[in-house]
Amino acid sequence: MPRLPRFRLALATATVTLGFSAASMAATLPTIGVVVPTLDAQFWNKDISFLKTGAAQLGVNLIVLNADNNPDKMIQNIQDLIARKVDGIISVGYWSTGAPTIVYAKRKNIPVILTDSYPKFSPQTGKYTNYIAFVGPSDEDAGYRMGKALLAQMKPGPNGKKVIGVVNGTAGTSVAIDRRKGLAKAIAEDGNVQIAGEVDGNFVRDQSQTAFEALYQGHPEITGVWAGNDAEAMGVIAALKSKGKVPGKDVLISAMDLNPENVDEVKSGEQLYDIGGHWVQGGIALVIMYDYIHGIKLPASDATIKLKLLPMTKADVDRYVKDYPGGQPSYDFKAHSKVYNKNAPSPAYELHYSS
Repeated sequence: MPRLPRFRLALATATVTLGFSAASMAATLPTIGVVVPTLDAQFWNKDISFLKTGAAQLGVNLIVLNADNNPDKMIQNIQDLIARKVDGIISVGYWSTGAPTIVYAKRKNIPVILTDSYPKFSPQTGKYTNYIAFVGPSDEDAGYRMGKALLAQMKPGPNGKKVIGVVNGTAGTSVAIDRRKGLAKAIAEDGNVQIAGEVDGNFVRDQSQTAFEALYQGHPEITGVWAGNDAEAMGVIAALKSKGKVPGKDVLISAMDLNPENVDEVKSGEQLYDIGGHWVQGGIALVIMYDYIHGIKLPASDATIKLKLLPMTKADVDRYVKDYPGGQPSYDFKAHSKVYNKNAPSPAYELHYSS
């Protein structure tokens, strides 16, 4: 599927051309429902924070529902939003919930945008005509870059191999599968890597800590860990400390999400590498949905948006804090909406460093 062209952040001073009067907009505020896997995770709280900023700028009633890491509850939340007759649904398609979400919503003519975890079919194709867009990270590329950064800094052990442990994300999700594909590519390119073992951390800290403690107990030769996300990396760090090891010295760790505490870990040197910024996906989806509700459809050729992410090493931390105070970009939602600005650029963009 063709990807949207990537746009830089230079929008704070953009001139906005109004497409609707303020009075008519105020009279018909759309209601958009959002379902996320869990609000116990820093990542999803950042995603929702950015969504709320966009809702305030555009004029949207936002309903946010938490699935509490339960696939059945995610479907229940979708059905709840349909019963509330929302104007649109933005949902994370974890646990293969993407297709049923679209099918249930179609019965009531409700448009759907999936974020983060994508199904095996493209938006606006076949019977899924109300599936109007996908927005999420380029997971395979991110997994690859995480692997390359980790392996570049590792030294071979006594057996002549770079020995790593792998903490995978939630089994069966496209997110976990594609990140692991990226790691496989990095390993193949290096050609001198031994995987001591792999565990499933389910993208959460406590489970990752327990799983990695068991893995490390059996394989103390591990000197590098590729973790599927930042919550898993925090679990690995805790596990290593419980074993009397020094993260960043005895064992190097690479992960993904740019969670605030992991940014601190990168700065301290306990985490080698991080990559992220895809918590903007919900806000991008909001702009697309808002325009769609007002009769402006994103072309099918542009409806799959995979974001290339922002990398971070210790040397990048200070400029990240400078460029993204509070971890949020300066993004003008109205400037990206064709409802407000008929010449709006694509709602998609990449985070980047200013220097």
